[in-house]
Amino acid sequence: MNLRDRLRLLRPGTTPRSAPPGSVSPGTVSALPGLPGPPFLPERAHRGDLAGRPVATPLGEAFCLEEAYPRTYRHGRIPLDAYLAVPPHGWARLLSNPSWSGFPAPDAVFLDLETTGLGRGTGTYAFLIGIGRFTPDGFVVRQYLMRDYREEPAVLAAVREELARARALVTFNGRSFDWPLLENRAILNRMELPSLPHLDLLYPARKVWRPLNAGCRLAQLEKTVLRAGREADVPGWLIPQLYFRAVRTGDLGHLAGVAEHNRLDILAMAALAGYLGHAAADPLAARPGGEPLLGPELYALGRLFVRQGPLDVGIACLEEAIARGLPPDLRRDGYRTLARTLRREAQDRRAEAVLLSWAREDPLSPGPCIELAKHYEHRARDLEAARTWTLRALDLIRRRRLLQGFGVAGCGGPSPERSEGELAAVVHRLRRIEEKLAATTARRSSDLLEAIR
Repeated sequence: MNLRDRLRLLRPGTTPRSAPPGSVSPGTVSALPGLPGPPFLPERAHRGDLAGRPVATPLGEAFCLEEAYPRTYRHGRIPLDAYLAVPPHGWARLLSNPSWSGFPAPDAVFLDLETTGLGRGTGTYAFLIGIGRFTPDGFVVRQYLMRDYREEPAVLAAVREELARARALVTFNGRSFDWPLLENRAILNRMELPSLPHLDLLYPARKVWRPLNAGCRLAQLEKTVLRAGREADVPGWLIPQLYFRAVRTGDLGHLAGVAEHNRLDILAMAALAGYLGHAAADPLAARPGGEPLLGPELYALGRLFVRQGPLDVGIACLEEAIARGLPPDLRRDGYRTLARTLRREAQDRRAEAVLLSWAREDPLSPGPCIELAKHYEHRARDLEAARTWTLRALDLIRRRRLLQGFGVAGCGGPSPERSEGELAAVVHRLRRIEEKLAATTARRSSDLLEAIR
């Protein structure tokens, strides 16, 4: 194969001149002479032939795999039709956009690509395009496979027809990867894809689970949230090499595991969308997987709603999150966020009760003492109480620093630099309060003398 033939392989729909008619194009630089071949592929990568059917399009024949599921089918612990039952305001809350209250959930399609690489340039192909949609009979996943690079126009035409019958698009990280790549491939083939409202589940997933220091990859959420496992799943890094081998050998059986991986991703997206939608619509009563939301999930939703509204729902979520149980760090932040929100809303008595509960529950932490000192100094105007809580905070900080100096394990606390700043702030607060108390005492003495005269 000469250099000209190698360059021709980078263009869609071409085969080397030396190849016999009907042969499969190598289509990848890893298969070119003089370059290393694909890495070792495990036996599980080959799982038999793909049971698909040809689909006629104006630009040729495309190869389609199709799998149907009943609406009550559960992926993990979530039935697929939970997505259809999400109240409209759930989408608007989750995406902080009132216009999404009219999200056409029943007419949306779920899109996921398998590609020859992670780039979005002209050298990256979407060789398997999976589309899931609800029908009157259930949930159907259609996967359009590019068996050869010459079939790309036909595959894109079939996908364009699927999208033309949809009113919205649902992806996971599709805004950054799947959709831009698909648009690039369409442009290179002189096509235009429909413009649809796009719900990328990655962003609401990050809002809910990132504060919990949980991974937000689809596979991680599928395991931890949906509680769905995959047996001998094809790893993502192996997928391009499996496609290159299938194209080079003409054996589509190498892609059976890839097709299953893609299909499970689409099912996971549908189930995750239902979980997120119900959690946002009614977090206190939601049972998307047959169980109430966990305390950490309510905590994350509470923080989200406190920032963007509805505020009353955010306050209720934080209160219930504390009641249902939180890890220590989240519990402290939950108390602090709840008290500050109530104080900002001029609900001082409720804020004081929250802080006192925190102080009783965490008597060795200076955090609630500092917050109570702020409350009594600035809101309740009780300088004696503010001084008492400031002195308690100062004592706890000094004890903690002493234990840290002796290297006592488990005493916790911030880094030495932050601890120094915290100590300086509390000392400054104490001096200010004492100055106010001294000024108040002097004023009262002056008033008393004036009254005696």
